[in-house]
Amino acid sequence: MLGIAIRIAQRMGIHSESALSKHSPLEAELRRRLWWSLVLFDTRMSEMADHKTATLAPTWDCKIPLNVNDSDLSPEMKEPPAVQGNSTDALFVVVRSELADFVRHAAFYLDFTNPALKSIVKPGQHEGLVSEAAALENLEKTIDDKYLKFCDPENQLHFMTIWWTRSYLAKCRFLEHHSRHTNLSVPLTDAQRDAAIALACRMLECDTRLRSSSLSKRFQWMIYLYFPFPAYIQILQDLRRRPGSKEAERAWEIMSDNYDTTFVFINKDSDSPFFKAFTRMLLDAWEAREVASSQGGDLKLSIAPPIVLSVRHRVAQVAQNAQTADTQQFGMGINDVPMSMPMPMGSMHNMSGQGRYGMELYPDVLGQIDVNLFDLSAMDWGFQGVDPGSWDPGL
Repeated sequence: MLGIAIRIAQRMGIHSESALSKHSPLEAELRRRLWWSLVLFDTRMSEMADHKTATLAPTWDCKIPLNVNDSDLSPEMKEPPAVQGNSTDALFVVVRSELADFVRHAAFYLDFTNPALKSIVKPGQHEGLVSEAAALENLEKTIDDKYLKFCDPENQLHFMTIWWTRSYLAKCRFLEHHSRHTNLSVPLTDAQRDAAIALACRMLECDTRLRSSSLSKRFQWMIYLYFPFPAYIQILQDLRRRPGSKEAERAWEIMSDNYDTTFVFINKDSDSPFFKAFTRMLLDAWEAREVASSQGGDLKLSIAPPIVLSVRHRVAQVAQNAQTADTQQFGMGINDVPMSMPMPMGSMHNMSGQGRYGMELYPDVLGQIDVNLFDLSAMDWGFQGVDPGSWDPGL
């Protein structure tokens, strides 16, 4: 149905400013709002369905919606209303559209979705992957000056706008970092690896703020459609390889905070394949820290963080439940119950069309997970059509 809606919208010309110019200011503005809503929804659905979406692309010229209140629009107006220099009813829609408008012209995004379209990127907007890091910094400053500085953090809509924007920009920086350092012949420095961890931590921090605040309750339907699992994998893979890294202590603390707000809703079933995959990565990372501390050196083993204690408790509960069930059904004893065993590996192409956002990004986990059993509807495996299979999990 969404695909049909996109095609109808294109036939109506609501993606084209030349077509919109033939309509009244009110009709044109409503069509812009509709087009951007369809594009952003279609982009997310394509992302979850393992399809390199072509909708969010630099091939159309529909402007972003105006930052005006609904009361500023009327059928009688002959000219578009003046854009407000403060917060409006359309604030969240406008900010979200402006960020997406930047991304659809970004080389780091087009590299993954459709490299051939890089030739039609707006002149002067991006001059290469290296300069896009600076472009993202400029974008963040622009968004702050145009919109966020007028927001009241105690207002529900404004709170959602502030933290969703920061979360989205963190994802952009995270992707740009990977795009810039993927397939390089020179190994990454510790500073570059620390930068990747810092960006992943920022993603989790923003996600925690959104999920934990009472101000965002009205928007839970949207928040829980996105899950920063790539950030977790980035952090845990690095902590396993570099247990004593500069960002390690902070990363464990940030993951613990996010775990408290996220997994209580997503993983009520501790025996789910997703929780098993996450558990294996998490405990492997902490075990690497225990091993490193036992070998001497400057790394001293601290008390296990809350996330590790909670996961260990859940694992013990699952093992105990499995033992009880097996004993009742088959008369097995405790010595007959394996505490840990690898899960069978399913076909990467049978993940309900979601293989590109799946575990092939992290080959160390492949032999431990039956990917065909994953429920990906609540997970954010990639970034707007990104092919994570091209990422280096060691970044």
